[in-house]
Amino acid sequence: MALALKAASSDSLRQREMYFFALFRCLEAAILALWVFSPYGPIREQTANGLLQGLSAAYLIGSALILLLNRMGPNPNHTLSGLSLDLAVFAGLAWLLPAGFYSVALIMLVNLAAGGVLLGRRASAAITAAAMLVVLGHYLGARLQGGSGGDLVQALMFAACYAATVAFCQMLAAQARLSQDLADERGQHLAEMAQMNELIIKRMRTGVILLDKHHRLVLHNEAADQLSQKTLERGTALRASLPELDRRLIAWRRQPDQRPEALSLYVGGPVVIPRFVGIPLHDLHYLVFLEDSRVFSGRADELQLANLGRLSASIAHEIRNPLAAISYAQQLMADSPELSEGDRKLLDIIGKQAQRLNGIIENILSLARRETASPQDIELNDFVQAFLDEHLSTHPQDRANIRLAPYATALHGLFDRSHLHQVLTVLLTNALHYGHHPHEAPQVTLSVRLDGRQPVLDVSDRGPGIPEPMREHLFSPFHTTSEHGTGLGLYIAKQLSDANQAQLRFEPMLGGGSRFLLRLAGGRDLLGKPG
Repeated sequence: MALALKAASSDSLRQREMYFFALFRCLEAAILALWVFSPYGPIREQTANGLLQGLSAAYLIGSALILLLNRMGPNPNHTLSGLSLDLAVFAGLAWLLPAGFYSVALIMLVNLAAGGVLLGRRASAAITAAAMLVVLGHYLGARLQGGSGGDLVQALMFAACYAATVAFCQMLAAQARLSQDLADERGQHLAEMAQMNELIIKRMRTGVILLDKHHRLVLHNEAADQLSQKTLERGTALRASLPELDRRLIAWRRQPDQRPEALSLYVGGPVVIPRFVGIPLHDLHYLVFLEDSRVFSGRADELQLANLGRLSASIAHEIRNPLAAISYAQQLMADSPELSEGDRKLLDIIGKQAQRLNGIIENILSLARRETASPQDIELNDFVQAFLDEHLSTHPQDRANIRLAPYATALHGLFDRSHLHQVLTVLLTNALHYGHHPHEAPQVTLSVRLDGRQPVLDVSDRGPGIPEPMREHLFSPFHTTSEHGTGLGLYIAKQLSDANQAQLRFEPMLGGGSRFLLRLAGGRDLLGKPG
């Protein structure tokens, strides 16, 4: 694209130069014709005067024809033809004007200089050499005829001026072409850098908005659309699209040293931290950065979980060894035929509580082993289908209890694959275990859909639902209402979602049941998929 623009610009400039040179030739021919046909023209015998008038008329017609050809479509061959015409007329004038030739020869210098700029070196040198021969031939012819054709120094000076002027113009043309090529190359590099910068800004997770001095949108990236849940349009006023952000900007302009307050750009949206920068371009502009607070909270949570993981991992390892001994002893005692029925019940209680404690230890160790999230582009329909196939391969009894509702077309989201697998495992396991009424089979639906501009995965059931007083503690660690639960599953799922810049929330269903929605960051949109 850049190379095509460069070639088009260079061709357009060369065409204008050829056109104006052809126009100048017409002016030369018109002046020559005016001089020849005027009462002040050269006084010669009738035959010579007729030839001179015919030559000037032919020159004017030929110049007009070349101008018309350049007007229709400039071509380097037209310039060469024009210079050949100039040379032929110049030679005719050398023969017809033995006395006043040098007054006309001066005009030829401009044509040769233009040829040095517009033509190649060889063609220009050939035309120049021919013009020098015409000058020297005019001098020799006049001397042989015994007339006054000027002195030798004058002829040599004209020939030297022709050669020097054309050589100098050729050097200037070569230097201009080099400068133009360098300018075009640097312009191409700047265009490529601009495209690269635009792509980088588009892929940024930080929202970026550029405003003019009247707070109208000039540029923005897709992260700004996602954080605001609006399709921002160029030229619209910020107060019409995001009035609260516009008020923050006005307050910052009054007190630039004061740190802007965080805000939420839509109801239920994430808390956004705005940053403002004034840019004095040709006119004052404002650059707005929108930082998702979940980035900072996610990093803080990761540090907290890392510290908790190191502490809990050492404790869990210490507990695991005696717990294994207790479980092994319980299994040995349960195999004894001499135990009474009461003792067997006690051993059964010991075994169940040991399994529960082992589950708690496994969850704690999974927190300790959790690595930093590495979100990647995932096609959600394929991923959820593969996840469900894997689950049913180990739990075939759940096949009749789970329904998959994929999206109609391919839908992409950003998430760490291992983390998404763990989150869906927690949500699906909870729905199958707790999302049904007593003595009824669970009915779980795993859906992939698009909500606005964001992909959403939701796991819903038709169970008794979650009482409202307990909903605020759903994602708290070690909070559970089941005697067999650990209270860490939803907490881990929430932490993994936040680390991947996703939103996990609970939503009650009308008529009974629960729904957990996982709202992901857009995949292909955020990565700048070409339209």
